[in-house]
Amino acid sequence: MNLLLYAVLTFAPAGSFIAMAKALEWWTRGNGATRSGAESPSPEIDRLVDDLRRLERDYCRIEHSDLPCRAARLHSVSLAYDDTLCACLTALEIPWSGRPPFDGVQRLEMEAALAQRGVTW
Repeated sequence: MNLLLYAVLTFAPAGSFIAMAKALEWWTRGNGATRSGAESPSPEIDRLVDDLRRLERDYCRIEHSDLPCRAARLHSVSLAYDDTLCACLTALEIPWSGRPPFDGVQRLEMEAALAQRGVTW
């Protein structure tokens, strides 16, 4: 009996969290309804813009910290930012050239092209 009670107390919270997560996912996706036609790229752009915001915050946080290997961390975040910029430009079908890592001028031109299309972060 104690073993059964232990199992219930152990697995019930995890099961309820999984059930709530599935219910929330079902709710946010439109109650399981399928959409007809082609979906707009807006959700992808929204996700990419959120990634740009997060990467910009991470860069500032690392820049002002005293973490070990700070230069390597800044370089990694900078490369991720450049890749996300390229993904945004590709999603909006804006032509771009070059490969990451970009210098400051190239990055600024890419950000300006996105801003001209109304993408801000």
